[in-house]
Amino acid sequence: MKSLTISAMLYLCFVYSSVNAQNTKPLLSDNQLKSKLDSAVDKGARIYMDTPNTVGISIGIYKDGKAYTYNFGEVKKETGKLPTADNFYNLGSVAKTFVTTMLAEAVIEKKADLNDDIRKYLPGRYPNLEYKGHPIRLINLANHTSGLPGNAHVFPKAVKDSLRKLSLAAQVDFYSVYKADSLLKDLHSLHPDTIPGAKFRYNGNGMMVLILLLERIYHEPYEQLVAHYLKTHLQMQDTKTQISASLFNRFAQGYDGNNKPQPYLNLADYYNGPSMNSTINDMLKYLKANLEEQDPAIKLTHQPTWKNADDTGVGLGWMMDTDYKGTKIIYHDGHTGIGFNTMCLFYPGKGLGYIIIVNDNISQQRVTDLQMHIQQALDK
Repeated sequence: MKSLTISAMLYLCFVYSSVNAQNTKPLLSDNQLKSKLDSAVDKGARIYMDTPNTVGISIGIYKDGKAYTYNFGEVKKETGKLPTADNFYNLGSVAKTFVTTMLAEAVIEKKADLNDDIRKYLPGRYPNLEYKGHPIRLINLANHTSGLPGNAHVFPKAVKDSLRKLSLAAQVDFYSVYKADSLLKDLHSLHPDTIPGAKFRYNGNGMMVLILLLERIYHEPYEQLVAHYLKTHLQMQDTKTQISASLFNRFAQGYDGNNKPQPYLNLADYYNGPSMNSTINDMLKYLKANLEEQDPAIKLTHQPTWKNADDTGVGLGWMMDTDYKGTKIIYHDGHTGIGFNTMCLFYPGKGLGYIIIVNDNISQQRVTDLQMHIQQALDK
């Protein structure tokens, strides 16, 4: 009986080891495991990586005036090469916070007012861009309360069906012809469906309209406008709307949810929403600026402009909520079809912020959970 029990136990251990072969493979990491923060990050990262189709994680944490970076997994599958804090990633919708920061800068420079009717900056007449006498204002674009439809142009179903059959690169080429003048033309046929400012509805189209208006306010392409601000105000040299061919070797390989590599594509149209690429090291500078609030435009983006019934809210672009302990957080996440998920989050007044980027498209929620797991381990 005793020998049978031992045999059974050995068999179960063999089965367990076989099923969890992925989990026993050493996880590549540059984590030194010398501090409580190191241990908290390691715990969160291992929970995240303990699932099929994960590839790599890059984490930046700004805490008590110091920046920390951690990398796990691979920058490209089957290379055995860790990501680094200087690899480029596409930030997905975190790009919207840069658009709204540029609006805040225009306000600080007295080039615009948050309550300006957006038609002030449009050529010609747009009587349609109001609801029962209530105009759409700049602030409504920045906090997703414009009432505008989510898409500026409605393509016929046959066109959309055809696009789905194309490669991602071919789809991007198709949309790339949708420029500023295309959006200006389509704005004549858009109507808010409620009083602007009355209802929150997340809206990438509104952010593209805001980019269009910023270009008219500054008489300068948005790409140049935001790059100049980031370099001169925040010393961010590696945050760009477009990546040149000379920098492709620093771009992390992105993967879809089925582990298929995705091509890097510069997104430059006025249809799909803002795009931004950056590194962990540069985003740590962004976190530092948002935590310190020394830049007037940065500080303005944190002022609440909309509050939901559940007490969540919006500043200028930034989302406002509380964490698992009820502590106030300001954040934005980002998902992009070319293979990345991002979480940028900070605790106002606490000197603590996170930038987490993974090169897979498995689940944005799991990246949110990763940050929470690290914070829970820190709080113990």
